[in-house]
Amino acid sequence: MDMTDRNVVYNKSWEEAEKILEDNSIDMFFCDPPYYISNNSWDKQWQTKEEFFAWTTRWIELAYKKLKQTGSIYICISWQYSGKFQEILEETGFNIQNRITWKRDKGRGSKTNFKNMNEDIWFATKDDKEHTFNIKDIMIEKEVIAPYRDENGQPKDWWENSEGKKVRLTYPGNIWIDLCVPYWSMHEVRSYAKSKREPDNKFQKHPTQKPKKLVKRCIAASSNENEVIVDFFGGSGTTAIACKELNRRYILFERDNEYCQMIETRLEKE
Repeated sequence: MDMTDRNVVYNKSWEEAEKILEDNSIDMFFCDPPYYISNNSWDKQWQTKEEFFAWTTRWIELAYKKLKQTGSIYICISWQYSGKFQEILEETGFNIQNRITWKRDKGRGSKTNFKNMNEDIWFATKDDKEHTFNIKDIMIEKEVIAPYRDENGQPKDWWENSEGKKVRLTYPGNIWIDLCVPYWSMHEVRSYAKSKREPDNKFQKHPTQKPKKLVKRCIAASSNENEVIVDFFGGSGTTAIACKELNRRYILFERDNEYCQMIETRLEKE
């Protein structure tokens, strides 16, 4: 890849990546594709599940082709087809490293079912052992229940944080409950979407936007500064914003022109 091809948002579908990206050149993919569970046109552009899975297989195979041997991919999906995505990833040649489940706060639930409050993120790599994982960059503060002190009475491996809680750093698990805020209250949504607080904003809220903190955690874990992150489904541009804040390069593909304008607005404001 030419080093001038950095921080680009293409108003194109993911299929164009075949001609734009060199094989074995990308450090990491973060993709939030259609889930095929709602009734909007984006999610229901296929007649059957089989068509949706065939389409999914094609873009995952293309990502595998463009990814470096040491690269990683993160794919968001809801529980309904999460198992099928694992199957497609493995059949493509990826090594599944983990299934991350994160707590979300969106929707009002159902009177005839349990409220859906979680989604999955599949974390997979080309090489099972040789891949980037920056554990020190994603350690999490955990409250200490029984704080120990050394022989001098000083805190042992813990401290008080800004909230006065006794905490220590711990390894992150694959259940994420610490980064979800009410969807419509996210600052990154307010930066571009019309609301009572920001009536002059141009755009409507993006319906499937992920929390920026979630995307940043994935990128921080599996890439280094100045490396290239690709998102086949740019959406509202959270991957680009996360890369900008973490000093990574980004290449986004987004076929909807209005969403591309939304991404440009966010890059200017955030």
